[in-house]
Amino acid sequence: MKEFRHCLAAAVALLGAASLYAGCSTAAPTEAPPADSPFRPVATVREVMNSVIDPSVDVVWNAVGSDIDHQGLKDRAPVSDEQWAEVRRHALVVSEAANLLLMPGRPVARPGEPSLAPGVEATPEEIRSLIDKNPDAWNSYVLEFQDSVKLALAAIDKKDTQALFDAGEHIDSACENCHGVFWYPNAGAAAPNAAASAR
Repeated sequence: MKEFRHCLAAAVALLGAASLYAGCSTAAPTEAPPADSPFRPVATVREVMNSVIDPSVDVVWNAVGSDIDHQGLKDRAPVSDEQWAEVRRHALVVSEAANLLLMPGRPVARPGEPSLAPGVEATPEEIRSLIDKNPDAWNSYVLEFQDSVKLALAAIDKKDTQALFDAGEHIDSACENCHGVFWYPNAGAAAPNAAASAR
């Protein structure tokens, strides 16, 4: 069984530095939620990805796979009830984190933070503009991501290692679909309107 290809394959390397960058910043997000919203976002989208989604989705991905050492290839999968429960806990964190991304008024990054890959990744302002112009597309991609994690939860509840592996591929695809439209719009991805209409 091969290793999962990480959902944030391109973005982890780019967004990984955001936690250090954000840690040095004391400025709070400046975008206020709509007046009728009961939500009060604190973290930025980058911070939700960095601090909530990435650490937990890595546990889900790495729960099953293969390791190679001097003794050869060894499959890796949860065995005990406790191990399965731990993977499920992280899958729930990722699933609920999708709702954080749907909250209105959440800034993409903190004031003054630049693109982490100029010329490749859009700036936070450009990403915000794309989301604001195509909120239905954004919501659709986020819900697609959440649905892909539900597949992982179903596999975990059945203790089905192959289904969990397959769910990891769905999670990866859902992430890449969204990033290609909003984070890397100049990398050959479909325009957000086209993406939305295709769903």
